[in-house]
Amino acid sequence: MDTCPGPHVEMEGDAEYRRQLNLFSSCCTEKQAELVRLGEILNKVRSRERFLDIGAGGGHLTIPLSGMFQSTVVVEPNARQAEFLSRRCPKFDIHNCRFEDAPLSPASFDFVLCSHVLYYVNEALWPELVARMFGLLTPGGRLAIVLQAPVGQVADLFRAFTRYDVDLLGLWHALNETYGEENVEVRTIRNEIWTESLEDLTDMALFLLLDARFRERRDEIRGYLERECRVEGGYRLIQEEVLLAVGKSNPS
Repeated sequence: MDTCPGPHVEMEGDAEYRRQLNLFSSCCTEKQAELVRLGEILNKVRSRERFLDIGAGGGHLTIPLSGMFQSTVVVEPNARQAEFLSRRCPKFDIHNCRFEDAPLSPASFDFVLCSHVLYYVNEALWPELVARMFGLLTPGGRLAIVLQAPVGQVADLFRAFTRYDVDLLGLWHALNETYGEENVEVRTIRNEIWTESLEDLTDMALFLLLDARFRERRDEIRGYLERECRVEGGYRLIQEEVLLAVGKSNPS
């Protein structure tokens, strides 16, 4: 399965990306809000033996969720992120490779998380990718997929400088058709990004835009944020996200 080509992959591996990621995590409510929503899904998972995080990044979700399971497996294609996680969490079983290349046993995970990863994969390959994720679930397990919503201020930011053409609705319909509507849940996540610094907000916007080429348009992006995100005492950018959860039924 080939990932989508593009300069954003370069940004994924450099020190600037790590700095922006840490800044983003410290100035927003995303991970806390996402953890609440994921906790609601996990309440329906009876077994808590094994957890798989696909594209764990810096581990901001992986680490708190890992405490709910006996063992945690991570697939992280970025070598620097994988090395960071292996040092911080030596008990994690970390595979520094693409998901399709990871040696994972079928039907062996109670919970599989894929948060903000599918952007890097050609949409035509999503059904194959999701089918493998689902195949890794134990009976009664849950798969959680998180993506940026096509509405809200962050979506408007995308449309102002590029485009947001992720077929979220198509993915939802495909999940319903393939796995049954009774096994699919949709939840929304509202993330507030707040900072006193316009420069910091510009850095976080560059992080969200993914593509390293947008660094050349920093002044233009800063001007947009000044107009659209100024509030009393600082700057606020609202991000809307969608959580799609798929459950595997227990055998009757």
